[in-house]
Amino acid sequence: MAEWFKQYWYLAVIFVVVCIIASVIFYFAGKSYKSYRTSYKNQEAEIKRLTALKERFVPLTEKAILESDNSETLEGTALSYQLFLQKQEDMEKEFALLSEAKRYIYILDVFVQDNSIGEFFRENGDILRMEITKALEFIGMKEFAEKIEKIRKMFDNDDETVSYNESEIEKMQAFIDENEVLTKIKLESAEYIKGNFQLFVN
Repeated sequence: MAEWFKQYWYLAVIFVVVCIIASVIFYFAGKSYKSYRTSYKNQEAEIKRLTALKERFVPLTEKAILESDNSETLEGTALSYQLFLQKQEDMEKEFALLSEAKRYIYILDVFVQDNSIGEFFRENGDILRMEITKALEFIGMKEFAEKIEKIRKMFDNDDETVSYNESEIEKMQAFIDENEVLTKIKLESAEYIKGNFQLFVN
């Protein structure tokens, strides 16, 4: 046996290498499966959450609004409009026909859901981007509206007074995160919706 190892030592090395590679493959395969399972469970939980939200807010009634938890009022209200718009042949046209109050609440929900000021302004059309400051003022957040007006102007093709500046966007995102602005938007929106529910019911 000793002679065999001396003569074919390289086979032993190859065997060890193959074992190591196999172990690494199984390790990462296991991690990949766990990652997939976690992602799947998260998606399943989100579907269930949205289904429950739909059941509570569609159709959107005074009762649905007034009995809702403040953390869900904005999203639930906007969801009812989203489901309506999805059924329309021209969503953009129908969105423009919504009342000012409904448009603003919808825009605020998109802003919150995007969770990134950069993503909001890059990924959404003019009709949402250009009215975000008005929407914030609508629920009484004038001070924050003034802060992001400069960011809004960066994406306004008709305004050449402000140039695109990634650093400014990052600073604003840091401000939003540090001051929990998105949570404040949800709560301020909920208070406004409940206090003026007649503007939002279908």
